[in-house]
Amino acid sequence: MRVSKCNLNHKNNINGMLVGKTIKSKVFQPTKLKYDILDQEYKNLQRFLQGEDVELYSANKQQAFRFYHKIIGNAKKEYPLSIRKDLIRVKETKHKLAKYWIRIRVKGRRGGLWLPIKPHQPIDFSCEFCESKIIKKGNDFFVYLVIKKEVNIKQKYSSVIAIDIGERVMATVLLDGKPVFCGKEIRGIRRHYAWLRKRLGEKKLLKKVKEIGQKEQRTVNQIAHEISKRIVSLAYQHNSLILFGDLKGIRKSAKGRRFNRIVSNMVYHKLTQYTTYKANWKSIQVFKINERATSHTCPKCNSKGKRPHRGLFVCGNCKYQANADFVGAQNIKKRFEEYISSDGAGVTQLGTLRGEVR
Repeated sequence: MRVSKCNLNHKNNINGMLVGKTIKSKVFQPTKLKYDILDQEYKNLQRFLQGEDVELYSANKQQAFRFYHKIIGNAKKEYPLSIRKDLIRVKETKHKLAKYWIRIRVKGRRGGLWLPIKPHQPIDFSCEFCESKIIKKGNDFFVYLVIKKEVNIKQKYSSVIAIDIGERVMATVLLDGKPVFCGKEIRGIRRHYAWLRKRLGEKKLLKKVKEIGQKEQRTVNQIAHEISKRIVSLAYQHNSLILFGDLKGIRKSAKGRRFNRIVSNMVYHKLTQYTTYKANWKSIQVFKINERATSHTCPKCNSKGKRPHRGLFVCGNCKYQANADFVGAQNIKKRFEEYISSDGAGVTQLGTLRGEVR
């Protein structure tokens, strides 16, 4: 099937849509004076949220009222320092210390602080800078710089990349009939940290349990980012539309303690979220399609198959055998093709603006 023949226009035109992303930037080697001034503003925000009467830069206090008004006087944790969009100033320099610098407004420092930052990717100055945040991790400060731009989502594609989300393999990516299994290591990572939590829990080391839980989440999120980047790169190279199986509602139907744990550990939302914003940034559309029974239906004859063990699908009718996740990805693509055909080579009636095909 060539999706390039399909009309992907929706009632609400997705051309000219505004898409955004966050660029994580470390404040890099600030002078002791600048570090202390920024640290004081950050600490004063935390004290203000706990109900103390402290001095804050007026705009920072306004942002605190805007975002944190419900917890002022009763804050239980640290919260980011929010930077109002009209106060954000970023510049590119030839300075030896850092290429990029950002100005942060703080109390008692006229003109603000110019701080060197090292972003995880180049900053596109043609984009609009939006409200951003400063977060302290350990002794380091990070600026989560939010940028947005207007893009025209492509309407014609040469192929489809179908993605099945699973527990054993995070994502089975199907392109041109060949599967790519991504995130096999996730299962081992989950089991390792579950074992660690159990052992630490037995020793009543609850603080350590919380710490390793955060480390586990960071590790899994990083893998999800890498997989989403790979998916979008493939879609860009092959002019492909990206198609996810939609697991919406699966948590409600999960049965048994083990299955509940498996479902809760899946990073479906993160992976689809990361992939969607990366794809939209490159003008690529992402669709979701209901994947109910896709891993139990034969993609060759539509008969209901069996799963002798978790990773294998066997059709009792035509005897087709394959990896169950591969079968799921094939059926996700097949279901999309059926919708396309039934709609007369158009998907105008199939989805919402977000590309959800039910």
